[in-house]
Amino acid sequence: MPFDRHSIDDLRSQADIVRVIGNYVALRKRGASYVACCPFHHEKTPSFNVHPGKQVFKCFGCGVGGNVFTFVMRMEGVAFGEAVRIVAETCGLPLPETRPVTAEAERETEERERLLRLQVLAMRFFQEQLTRPEHYAAREYLAARDVSEDTVAALGLGYAPDQRSSLTNFLRDHGVGTAELERSGLVSVTDGGSHADRFRGRVMFPIADSQGRIIAFGGRTLGHGEPKYLNSPETPIYVKGRHLFGLHLTKESIRRAGFAILVEGYMDFVRLYQAGIRNVVATLGTALTEAQVRQLRRYLETPKVVLNFDNDRAGQAAVRRSFALLLEHGFRVNVLHLPEGKDPDDFVRARGVGDYREQLKQSQPLIEYLVDVARFEYDITRPAGRAQAVNAVLPYIAKIADAIERDLAAERLADRLQLDAAPIRSELQRAARERRAELAAETVEVTTKLTLAEHSVLQVLLAHPPLCATAFEALDDELIDRLPGRVFFRAVREVYLSGRAFDYPALAQAVARWQRAETRSDATGQSDFFAADDAPTPLDLEMENYVAELLLRAEPPEDDAQVERYRAILEDGLLVLQQRRIEQQSTALHHLVRKAVEANDEALALHHANERLRLKRARLMALSKRYQR
Repeated sequence: MPFDRHSIDDLRSQADIVRVIGNYVALRKRGASYVACCPFHHEKTPSFNVHPGKQVFKCFGCGVGGNVFTFVMRMEGVAFGEAVRIVAETCGLPLPETRPVTAEAERETEERERLLRLQVLAMRFFQEQLTRPEHYAAREYLAARDVSEDTVAALGLGYAPDQRSSLTNFLRDHGVGTAELERSGLVSVTDGGSHADRFRGRVMFPIADSQGRIIAFGGRTLGHGEPKYLNSPETPIYVKGRHLFGLHLTKESIRRAGFAILVEGYMDFVRLYQAGIRNVVATLGTALTEAQVRQLRRYLETPKVVLNFDNDRAGQAAVRRSFALLLEHGFRVNVLHLPEGKDPDDFVRARGVGDYREQLKQSQPLIEYLVDVARFEYDITRPAGRAQAVNAVLPYIAKIADAIERDLAAERLADRLQLDAAPIRSELQRAARERRAELAAETVEVTTKLTLAEHSVLQVLLAHPPLCATAFEALDDELIDRLPGRVFFRAVREVYLSGRAFDYPALAQAVARWQRAETRSDATGQSDFFAADDAPTPLDLEMENYVAELLLRAEPPEDDAQVERYRAILEDGLLVLQQRRIEQQSTALHHLVRKAVEANDEALALHHANERLRLKRARLMALSKRYQR
């Protein structure tokens, strides 16, 4: 039985003609096309061209040309049906449905053609309405949004009058029947059975497929009515999630640029397109779908995309949902997070296309973006928080198709979370190679190397225990919690308060208990004190090495002068640790100021800014007192 024509059209639009033909001949990129020596006649100079955007091939030597199915039929010597099967299998796409050629099938094909013509008729109606004197409000709206007349013409924008049946009557006057009206997506059936325009009082955006055929519409209300944006329902010619807004206008620019900018809404697309940034498409306000990803993939030799979705919670959620799909299809992904919470439309209107291009250059690679989000969501100063951050990012690394890219992504994750120990880096890379989506929490628990100041303070305390009283008066729990080496400080304090000597067994045991407590997210450490001892882990051995090193370098003072030197080292070290706490608090307040500004909460932003200023003054005063001594 023959294939359904609609299914064949879908396969042809989604199939990668370069991939299919590239299995038979060696293609070389030249501008927007690919060239090769023709497989259908002997030649030394390439005259065989493949144009991915138009989905056609043509040999200018022997004159043979056609689409992807024509090529396979000629190369394989098979009938059309077998060529369809080969193309579907090569591109990893489902085989089109088969249907007998019946009167009903013929009617469906004819209906699709009529519906396509009807959409064009509606677009011309909307365009004409936009020019009418009485619809000045629509023109003023577009002018207020800085949409030029050239852009209006290029995108075919129009206006749906705020009347019950203006389009319905227009279509009826042009011979459109009731059944077609109802299936067009342009009219609604009321409870009483009458017909009314679906779009009323809205600026209209025609939605086209990748070949430029108008298949649906989106409408933006002029006022504050809901919904702000209204799209056509699904129809025989329009299925949500299969199309990208504006792709028919920008696919060649996407190919030339080598990457696509993916935005959410109509106006974001309009703003960038009008500003001369033409390698852009919009998702029509829905979550990115596999069909859309496959369609975009067709126009990129090395698939790369920059996601520039809105900064609101819904927009950022849409970004995350898009990651897995893009990675699975081999895309390299960057994320553009515009400052001040602006969307692309607002940003370009406020700061210009030049600033937008600069922001585009600074878009973050996906892994860096994910780690920064995880650093904000989890307390990475604690081992348990680092484990949560790793496992928030690892599922996306597992989706990366290329093994080398996965390995590099694991390295970037370790770098940005400052996971310096060799065991954790090796385990991360192993997980990436095996495409695992999670690591056991205890694998991630690793203590960052002691900073120089921490090392100096601990060295002094172990060398001269009487200084512990001064040290732990200044080192409160909140400050210790912020230290990379907090496990050692807790262990030293525990041994000191118990009255025991600072020997290896006591310190090693205390360090191990506190480290295990952190692994189990127990900040007090008490629950682990009564637990059975587990077999030593690589992390335990690493911690014991630290303990041994600290003890070996702890030399008791030989005289009072050396005691005073130790006391000065302690005071300097404590000051550095306290200053670091202030810097961390100041950084946190800086982020809070930015969030308040993005939320347009000036009072809260001012409050956080004043707190930050107070911390800076306290830091300067502490430094001043130290230098005066």
